[in-house]
Amino acid sequence: MANHYFKQMDTYFKLVDETNEVISVTTNFTNKCAALSVDNSGGYTQTRDFWLTEPDGIEIITEGVYEAQKVQVKDYIIENL
Repeated sequence: MANHYFKQMDTYFKLVDETNEVISVTTNFTNKCAALSVDNSGGYTQTRDFWLTEPDGIEIITEGVYEAQKVQVKDYIIENL
């Protein structure tokens, strides 16, 4: 099982094959948030496989890039809540 990392606009995604989790972190100038969703309908595999082809608007990123954005959001939440 593997993890896959993608970026679409201001959102960074981690797809976890083992649990079918899609974890997203959004960063922008007016809002910062973290979200978790689980897809049990079979759409997870289709989405992952499609995104791996790098369609327009989707960029494959490294774990390090994803983790850096996650830390930025975490720090923002700690400082502002």
